[in-house]
Amino acid sequence: MGFKKIEKDGLECTTSAARPFGCMELWAGNERAQRALELAGLEADVIAVPSGCDAGGDLSAVFSCSDNIARVVLADCVGHGYQASLVARHIHKLLHKFHDIRDTAGLLAALNDEFTLGAANDGEELRLTTVVTGTYDGTSGEFNFAYAAHPRMLVWRARERRFYELGEGLENLPLGIITGEQYCEQSIRLNVGDMILAFSDGATEAHSPAGEQLTHLGFLALAEETLLGMEEPVSLPEFSQKLLGGVQTHRGEAELEDDVTLLTLRRVS
Repeated sequence: MGFKKIEKDGLECTTSAARPFGCMELWAGNERAQRALELAGLEADVIAVPSGCDAGGDLSAVFSCSDNIARVVLADCVGHGYQASLVARHIHKLLHKFHDIRDTAGLLAALNDEFTLGAANDGEELRLTTVVTGTYDGTSGEFNFAYAAHPRMLVWRARERRFYELGEGLENLPLGIITGEQYCEQSIRLNVGDMILAFSDGATEAHSPAGEQLTHLGFLALAEETLLGMEEPVSLPEFSQKLLGGVQTHRGEAELEDDVTLLTLRRVS
């Protein structure tokens, strides 16, 4: 599969991808779970809580790749429950089909074309999916990422002790609308102690008993407050649990309206 990089609105975009490389899945799932993992210079934690069942439409996947690179993917299929779970499983299969695509934007382009054409050929109804994917180079500390209409990740800068939003201008379209979509990517360099926090919109769209939505900014403030309130060294699994608990507290109950997944990475070397 030949890929080409172009410029779009000042961003680097990919229409199909370049050098292949090998990736091995360390963990993936769309069920209720919490997993702690060690990657290339990173530690990771994933906590997933499907809404009202044991599996849902949030798919998280973590891969160890060649050249000291780690890849993470978080996909959010529209809806929840059994039907969304089937779509999540299909996305999981496609991730294995395109595991040798190095570029994050190229991976999204390939997933989108296969996902969109497959539904059209099978006569399936439109099923939209948002995705964020990133690759971390354990040698350089560079984190390269791209979105398909997914909520923007947060980056924690340890030196400044603050969270920031990542990827302004990278909204792009979700998977499943049109083939040939061009996806753009950005990259940042992580220092030791810096963290990446990816999440599904079930976290930001949680409503309080009075009907107030948490929102993206509210979630950022909650994540910052949670992290600053913990003793050093911070345990990633404990941070995930406390942050999820904060979303549930806002909701006023443990059961959430939509699937929620939190995927956290921290550079350790």
